[in-house]
Amino acid sequence: MKGKITGLVLCLMFLCMSVLTGCSLVETNYDRYYNQVVAVVENKETKERAEITKREFLQSYQSYGYNYVQYYNYSQQDAMKMTIERLENRKIVYLAARKEFNVGENEAGLSEKEKTYLFEQTLDTIKDNLNSYYNDLVKTDESSSTDSDVIKFNGYTKNAELGQDADGYHVIKKNQTDDLMNGFTYQYAKDIYNENNFNSIYESLIDMLSNNNYKRAFDRYFRDLRLSENGQNLSRDQKSVFEREIKRIYNVLLENYLISKYTNLNKNVEGVSAVSASQIVGLYASKARASYTQYVIEKDSNYVSNVQSAPNDVYYFINDSDTTKFFTVANILFKFDENQEKEYKRIKAKYDAHDGGYSYTDYQADLNELYSKVAHVTREYNSETGNYDAVESDLTVEEVCQQLSQALESAKLEGINKVGDTINEYIYMYNEDPGMFNATNNYVIGVDKDGNAVSNFVEAFNEAGLALYDGGRGEIGDVSALVRTEYGLHLLIYTGACTNLFDGINSGFELNDEAIETLYSTRVNLLVDKTYFDVLYDEIYTDNFSVYENANMNFMREQYNIVEYSGRYSNLSN
Repeated sequence: MKGKITGLVLCLMFLCMSVLTGCSLVETNYDRYYNQVVAVVENKETKERAEITKREFLQSYQSYGYNYVQYYNYSQQDAMKMTIERLENRKIVYLAARKEFNVGENEAGLSEKEKTYLFEQTLDTIKDNLNSYYNDLVKTDESSSTDSDVIKFNGYTKNAELGQDADGYHVIKKNQTDDLMNGFTYQYAKDIYNENNFNSIYESLIDMLSNNNYKRAFDRYFRDLRLSENGQNLSRDQKSVFEREIKRIYNVLLENYLISKYTNLNKNVEGVSAVSASQIVGLYASKARASYTQYVIEKDSNYVSNVQSAPNDVYYFINDSDTTKFFTVANILFKFDENQEKEYKRIKAKYDAHDGGYSYTDYQADLNELYSKVAHVTREYNSETGNYDAVESDLTVEEVCQQLSQALESAKLEGINKVGDTINEYIYMYNEDPGMFNATNNYVIGVDKDGNAVSNFVEAFNEAGLALYDGGRGEIGDVSALVRTEYGLHLLIYTGACTNLFDGINSGFELNDEAIETLYSTRVNLLVDKTYFDVLYDEIYTDNFSVYENANMNFMREQYNIVEYSGRYSNLSN
């Protein structure tokens, strides 16, 4: 939830003295310097206005503006101009959102839930900031250490459904997915403008300081905040500085929230997106023909590597008998622990040394004993956090595999998508292969005309995959025997051959009801309920909305007087 509206909060808290190449700041009054207004937008009718300060401009240029120079070869002056225009557009949308949702002074007009949501977001964000200082002190990286331990299924939220009108024609109904607070619940209402609530944020930070490292982190946070206000005529005591930080974070979150809410409102305006079934089928047809041209007619040599790396981006698979065929498998890894990994390396090194006293039989016996000790993690879905949390289990690895095999046999009776859901369920409950969590596609193995694997996977993995493929006769949901590798034990599940959805690419398949229904029901990845229909709809809708959004932004700019003081920012480089 937090990531939805905090995009601009985690920008740099203080500005260095050389923001731009060759920059030389000569003002000694930094308060006056940073608070200079570089642009103003004012509604021609209501006279509501918003100002853009030099501080905002510098932060935005650091955040994204310099990318125009670094990656798109814009001049620095043009990059600064585009940064200003983006900030102007943002302020215009913000003012329009406040008007649309009747948000007045001190955020009157927001619902109790919205106020509480923004309060909690502010509290979480300032704690995250403090945690980043703490992690720097204890030499850990929260983004890598914590996130890698969190197992969460992101899934896919469908933006549209396929239906029929009264005459039996296919129609597309957009789903309303604009609730930014989806899943947010609270016990007590909070309001940042309630003095007691406001003070509780600062107090919650103080409560964390019983840990000495948090105390040191807090001091560094405070130091940097004070540095960011150097030269300004502001109170310098600890509480006052943090109160301004809290208000700064809240205001950014509020602005982000209202802009996102306004954008989602426009996305769901009737007529903004008029995507039809024929457009979706037509787009698929054009992609399939483009792939056919690239790989069959032009004989692109990257065909094999492209399929192996991103099969979802290949819309035509070559059918020639001499061409490598491809299939996919899911992998559940029961991983060696640290000691078992060391033991595996020791055993292998001993055998590779060709010591006459250590025979192949001895080697296999030691491996058998090692692999027999491999255990598994067990996770359980936590409905409150959306994470899969570790729990205790008495099942052995073999019992887990047997349980999965039985579950898949039952799932096959309910259809291919139920098989995919079952595989995914077991991946999140037992797997330790990070490549399988929220994967865009499963692992791809090729088979050449002689039946040999075309793959970068280890030999044992390929052999198990080929056995499941069985020359193209494999059934989706079939499982392999346990595969031994240097990582531990693997259980492979067959998830299907890479085949074309339609035949007759040379003459083009028909744009008929069967085509749209096939696209609507066929998952791009068997393990996630996202179909080719969803991919194509989202692409067309995004393109349509971008056109609408640009046109609407140009219209909105005409409703505002926009004044830029370019001399206050264009002279930042020499």
